[in-house]
Amino acid sequence: MTLVGIRAVHSWIDSKMRVIGYDPIKSDSAFVASGILLANAVNDVVRHFQLYPPQQLVIVDAGLRRLQESLGQQQQQQQQQQQQQQQASTQYNTTSSNQNGGVTHSNAHARGSTTLPHQNDAFKNGSTVPSAAPQPYDLPKHFRQVIVLSPEDQQQLGATIRNLDIPSAPSRFEQFDSMDRKTMTEMIDSPSTLLAKGGLAHHPLVEEILALKHTVLEANHQQAQSNLKHEAELKTLYDNVKKMQSELKIKVEHVNQLQRRQMELCKPMDKKKIIQRLKKAKKESFDESEDLARDWLSSSSPVSTLDEFIDRFLEIRMVHHVRAAKMERLEKS
Repeated sequence: MTLVGIRAVHSWIDSKMRVIGYDPIKSDSAFVASGILLANAVNDVVRHFQLYPPQQLVIVDAGLRRLQESLGQQQQQQQQQQQQQQQASTQYNTTSSNQNGGVTHSNAHARGSTTLPHQNDAFKNGSTVPSAAPQPYDLPKHFRQVIVLSPEDQQQLGATIRNLDIPSAPSRFEQFDSMDRKTMTEMIDSPSTLLAKGGLAHHPLVEEILALKHTVLEANHQQAQSNLKHEAELKTLYDNVKKMQSELKIKVEHVNQLQRRQMELCKPMDKKKIIQRLKKAKKESFDESEDLARDWLSSSSPVSTLDEFIDRFLEIRMVHHVRAAKMERLEKS
């Protein structure tokens, strides 16, 4: 079981927000052997956290933070409504007491067995209702300290922390056991004195950390020098890439224009346009055949024999009738 969307410190929770303090769910085998239902396990864990709340609780999930804020606003609205109802009840009881005079108190004493103990204390103080109103609930400060991290930032931060090769700090320093408080205070205020008099300058852990620091600095320096050697080459490559990007942009635009032209040419023609073009072509073929016949009758035809005239005339008229048939089928379709 893992708690998602929060960061907290608790004896039942490890650094990865996994619940490790509840024995039945420490492992899969333990959960199977316990025979407990998942709902009961969740109920037990939630009830334990309610009785013993975690410390340093920080909400890192934005959705959970909005839900927490909405719940806080609903609680405040309910508390305000309760306070308004109590104030209205107090005003009503005070008005009734003033109108009835001492009748209310005498009746109360006459019915002494029906008056509750906490009401007797209120009457002794001269009030008809308890005066102690509930205080509005306020969230602890750490509930309002919200840190919003994206999943990528969380993974990067976790990987960075896991890859840090830092020596573990010792639990005690024997050279400080015999020092008085004044000397230790001076060394704390002055880091240079702490390194000199405290002997930390030659401590193995300090030497290891300093050596690690110098190693990292030297590696960074060498990497920077190597990068500077390739600066001119990188600049040339950058200029070439920018030029190729510009050329690619022009060619892509040209390809898009050709594709739009292709779509325009390949898409089916409009039915009305086709009929208009067929009508015009039909008229042209009809006029051509009539001109041929007129020329033959006026003896100015380019054909010399009757057979040639008939073949040419029938060919043109056949084209005319084919176009007329196509136009008719389109109009009926």
